[in-house]
Amino acid sequence: MEMNVEVRLAKQEDMDQLKILHNKVDEAITIMPEVAEWGEAKELESFSVIKRIEDGSSGDDKYILQKDNKKYLLRIGDICKKNEKQNEYNKLLAYIDTEIVTHRPILFGTTENHFYSVVTWVEGTPVMDIIKSDTLKSYYELGKTVGKELRKLHDNSLVQSEVTWRDVMGEKYHRMIENFHRLKIDFSCSKQAEEYIVNNLALLKHRPEVMLHGDFHWNNCVVDDSGTVGIIDFSGNQIGDPWYEFGGIVWALEYSESFANGQIDGYFNDSVPNEFWSVLKLYFALYAFEHFMFSNGTPEDIQFRISNATRMLNYFGDHYQLDIPVFRE
Repeated sequence: MEMNVEVRLAKQEDMDQLKILHNKVDEAITIMPEVAEWGEAKELESFSVIKRIEDGSSGDDKYILQKDNKKYLLRIGDICKKNEKQNEYNKLLAYIDTEIVTHRPILFGTTENHFYSVVTWVEGTPVMDIIKSDTLKSYYELGKTVGKELRKLHDNSLVQSEVTWRDVMGEKYHRMIENFHRLKIDFSCSKQAEEYIVNNLALLKHRPEVMLHGDFHWNNCVVDDSGTVGIIDFSGNQIGDPWYEFGGIVWALEYSESFANGQIDGYFNDSVPNEFWSVLKLYFALYAFEHFMFSNGTPEDIQFRISNATRMLNYFGDHYQLDIPVFRE
């Protein structure tokens, strides 16, 4: 099935965006069969470009589109990412018939050189922006709402992998620690954290598995004017332990412990199992070492990452000795 894509600009000054977009969708789009079955193809024959989205580190071009007063998210990227991005798109199919506020898949296609996807737009302000606007406020209730939504996400995506999560994380740990030692650095409680990982990887041996969001943190959760929380920007197609997605709270913790505590309590409906803390401690340690995987090697960047990793680890004490994190006291 072929479809001509007509793009109208909302404003005259968007001519540059039109040129970019036409260059990338100048070939026929191949629509997935299920789109035609949903009867969505006619509705997507023309769009208005509202604006280009500059945020993000994926390297894809992203635009907000509009059609019949409905907003959509258009993503365009290199064809070499087609399989990865199609997997991310297909992941959204699991949530179509749920109450989870997230993107709904509309269209996925390819041109000779690019992939092309359209999903519904999720309205709202990123939680990160809300918290940073006033760090003195309590965000416990907001955190609880986010935690409840994350739990819904996981409860609707239970799967089983052929490879154990313990093996996946074991391989990942060895890559991270080899990279860390190549940098020839040391910092507060890094040795204790490394020892904790080695001694506790077995905790992951029998963990349940879900289709992970892949990049769950405060900037990928949005809140609309009614207080409804939406989850956006899924990444990858990894199957793993649902508790792994709590690693992202290390970024919110720097600004709001109340939000982090709320997210944990909301996820577990105020009944946090004791084993959660030992697993979270393991993930904080892994997250700290993973942080160095993205270093560009300059002294300034390494020092920046040492500072962040130290903060992550110190939530479990100056010597990584605590069973319960300090923000929980």
